[in-house]
Amino acid sequence: MRTLKHLTIAALLAPALALASGYEVINVNPRDLALAGGAVAAQRDAAATYQNPAALSRLEGFNLSLGGSILSLTTKWTAPADGGASGLTGDSTTEKAPVPPVALFAAYGTKLDGHGFGVGFGMGTPGGGQMHWAADWQGRGRIITVERRMLGFYLNAGYAATDWLRIGGGAIYYYGIQYLKQGIEPLVDPAAYGELSANGGGFSFQLSTEIQPVKDVRIGVDFKYKATMKTSGDGHFVVPPSLAGPATQDQGVKENLPFPTQLAVGVAWQVSKPVLLLLQYNFAGFSVYEEDKFVGDKGLTLVVPRDYGNGNLIRAGAEWAATKQLELRLGFLRDWSGLKTDTLSPTLPDSNTTAVTTGASWHFTDKLGLHGAFFYGDRDKQTATGSVAFPGSYKTTVWIASLGLTWST
Repeated sequence: MRTLKHLTIAALLAPALALASGYEVINVNPRDLALAGGAVAAQRDAAATYQNPAALSRLEGFNLSLGGSILSLTTKWTAPADGGASGLTGDSTTEKAPVPPVALFAAYGTKLDGHGFGVGFGMGTPGGGQMHWAADWQGRGRIITVERRMLGFYLNAGYAATDWLRIGGGAIYYYGIQYLKQGIEPLVDPAAYGELSANGGGFSFQLSTEIQPVKDVRIGVDFKYKATMKTSGDGHFVVPPSLAGPATQDQGVKENLPFPTQLAVGVAWQVSKPVLLLLQYNFAGFSVYEEDKFVGDKGLTLVVPRDYGNGNLIRAGAEWAATKQLELRLGFLRDWSGLKTDTLSPTLPDSNTTAVTTGASWHFTDKLGLHGAFFYGDRDKQTATGSVAFPGSYKTTVWIASLGLTWST
């Protein structure tokens, strides 16, 4: 019985699904989203605070970039073919529960001794996710509900060292908020469950550069160092007397949750005055995500293996200034996740992803613009392996719709 209780709590405290490798979420700033997040070498407004702070040195005066979005994930679980051996049959699909990631940035640009200098501040949603399985689905003993919100707060600056070299960087503060709910197995009482809520944060830093070797080509590099969010909260359990014990009593819980180092290297080529082409490589160091370790204040210690590998991603985009007011965009990405199928779980049915994006901007004036984007991602079907993973296969699709404004003085 003691082993059962430990497995029950371990499954409850497992982390959430998100869009990219691990629990990373793509930048939902409308222009960047429409270009599949591949514009590290082509930033032009306050959103550079996140994507490449070196480009803040191009700004003059006050600048705003405000974007909101709706992100929806749907995952279908299918029982393994040997349903008789596992005791699982049929399939289940997560309930629709869209979430609203944001990308809100303000910046100010000026001159220092004749060189461009800009400062930016803002917030985004670099990680998180949401999963709502039916309360009576066959995997309720692993998870029912996962809600994770991860906010990033950025304070950065950029400086034009020469006509061809710009540098930037600053501080990042990550803050995570999560809620998880899991049923109790075996099904002694259908109403039995455990739930957890926890939050906390950690600091990191960011460095970037923009190089312009020739007139129509820019190279952008952005580096965000790994961080550890020190979260704490409460575990609450409703269980029958037969399952009561140290692992199923209400208690405080702590977890040190890592968020990985991220590197983006891209090139922007102004093919002609109206046409811009982009190509970019991204690296996410999710090998730091070895396990989830939760420590209760009443003697409970739980370790959930994750054993993630690093994520690699290729992005490409095109932007066309059709008229002075209208810009059109297309993008494409392929994400190779660091997921290991031996630890595949309905709490985190991650996979390699192929996505296409599109979007447009309408400039009412040189200083005021309206921007929209749409993202559709299709994840490869993944089948769990090994004795730890919950048996079955997972197929996930995701879409994001984003809308925003830019304004400058």
